[in-house]
Amino acid sequence: MSKRSTACWLALSLTWAFTGVFTGGCRGRTTESKNGRWTVPGEPPLRELVRAGEFGDRRLTEASGVVASTTEPGVLWSQNDSGHAAMLFAYDSTGAPRGAVQVRDADNTDWEAIASGPCPRGECLYIGDVGDNVAWRSYVRVWRVPSPISTARVTESATVRRIVYAGGARDVEAMWVAPDTSVWFATKRPQVDAKGRPRPSRLYRVPASAWASGSAATATAELVDSLPIVPQASVSRDWVTDASLSSVTPDGRRRLAILTYGSVYVFDADPVTGRPGAQLARCAVPPGERGAEGISWLPDGRLLIANEGRGASLYRGRCP
Repeated sequence: MSKRSTACWLALSLTWAFTGVFTGGCRGRTTESKNGRWTVPGEPPLRELVRAGEFGDRRLTEASGVVASTTEPGVLWSQNDSGHAAMLFAYDSTGAPRGAVQVRDADNTDWEAIASGPCPRGECLYIGDVGDNVAWRSYVRVWRVPSPISTARVTESATVRRIVYAGGARDVEAMWVAPDTSVWFATKRPQVDAKGRPRPSRLYRVPASAWASGSAATATAELVDSLPIVPQASVSRDWVTDASLSSVTPDGRRRLAILTYGSVYVFDADPVTGRPGAQLARCAVPPGERGAEGISWLPDGRLLIANEGRGASLYRGRCP
């Protein structure tokens, strides 16, 4: 068992000891192989699915998100999660390395998400230092930095906002940024309500005003809605791991892709606020792949899915 897995199991054991509530295991240790619930009957696969390549930069060992650059065509960005340097890794859609850039004035507690969005300098990358497997952190952080070019060695100075969730800490890995610069989060792991029933993944929003000049360094993510995705303790297939908001489609709308370990969900989204609307599609992740950690819309409307791990696979496909 890896050092990371050991730490995960220790944390979950302590959660059981203190709360008497077990919320599932670490990824890869749940009972999906025994109960046959990983595959959803009738769920279509991604269309035009191809294995595009694998991560060529051996330093990218725990890629926990992916975003397509809006300023440098053909470039994608990812980041390692907890315990790593404050670095961004650039690559193309086959995984071939394009560069690695240090994020100035930032540090990495647990970088689990990355998104692009507008900012006063034009386009920025928003880095979600939001990882919190057992929901213990008193606050999380979102770093914002003007979009770098892949050949740079260091970014401009990053700005940061501390984020607290209304109602207490939450386990989150999925984040997206709307055109109005509001930041959205979707919870990952199983939770139950007061009657012990599984809760759907909950949606939290940090308003655009959090980034205004003179705003407080700490912002509150308010609970505003939920998704029709219900993570279960007995199987990790619907644990929410990443999200991506598309550019404007020809019909003037946007699409939101939500990635779980087993599926890609696609929703209509408000073109300004980024709020998800009706579910449009649901597709199975590539067969046998249960480590999907990153998803991004590509300019041609396809989706790119990145697995976690050194040399992990990249896939391209469409949903629906």
